[in-house]
Amino acid sequence: MNWTPVIVFYVKTTAWVVLPLVIGLIAGKFTESQTLFFVFLMIGFGITCFGIYKEIKQYKKNL
Repeated sequence: MNWTPVIVFYVKTTAWVVLPLVIGLIAGKFTESQTLFFVFLMIGFGITCFGIYKEIKQYKKNL
């Protein structure tokens, strides 16, 4: 059994979860406003949702 496609899918979705949220947290931390911090965090969350949706769609297509 070849686990490579599953592992690649896992790594891609994990990267979509971690990277936008961490970048949003770091960008928001350097702002002095809690409102901008929240905005950056929500933008990161939106990018995460879109990226995971894109990866799932591509993975289902390749099945």
